Amino acid sequence: MSSFLYASLALFVVWAIVLFLSKNTRHEQVVMSVIGLVLAPGAMAIAALDYHNVTVATIGIEDFLFSFCVFGIASVIYQFALGKHTKKLRGRRILLSHPATHWLAHIIIALGIWAVIGVALAVVLGLSSVQAAIVGGLLVGTYVIADRKDLMFDALLSGVFVAVLVFASEQLFFVRLFPEAASQYWQAGNLSGLVLAGIPLEELLWAGVVGFAIGPLYEYMRDVRLK
Repeated sequence: MSSFLYASLALFVVWAIVLFLSKNTRHEQVVMSVIGLVLAPGAMAIAALDYHNVTVATIGIEDFLFSFCVFGIASVIYQFALGKHTKKLRGRRILLSHPATHWLAHIIIALGIWAVIGVALAVVLGLSSVQAAIVGGLLVGTYVIADRKDLMFDALLSGVFVAVLVFASEQLFFVRLFPEAASQYWQAGNLSGLVLAGIPLEELLWAGVVGFAIGPLYEYMRDVRLK
């Protein structure tokens, strides 16, 4: 069993608890989790370039599970933790032929823009893959809250919650149980060298940015307000 799988399983337990207890956000959580699952191979392949000591051939179920859980939790953790509900906004955007087609297409476009920005930053500025992903995610999240200022706390607190969850799961169930495997998991030579209890700062920033960008994205694309 891969050592990183324990951290992913810990996140899955949190994911399952949120799904079970928060009936109002189940649809959003499952949809965003599936999107994270679909994006996992590409994200891991990019991370393997200069961030994680993995190859495309060694990507395992733990990587898919991690992405699945992080995306799902990030999308609803703010609503779950604070007991928020959604209310439909009216007269803001023209829908496509079907509402689901509208918001799903726009979520895919937004994530595509994130990827394009990340690649451009890596190529033009020479940033590492994780640094480019962090900056790209910050830009996407900032655009969302600039257009919908009511989603600011959703973005900020989602970022904090996700960063804390990733830190706790990786520190307790990965770094402490398998310190040697953890020390070899990241390509330390390409990172800043700043760590928090064995977790590189970039890992926590990346997790926080995922929460910051993904947290309000579903509400933004579906034109709903949290109350």
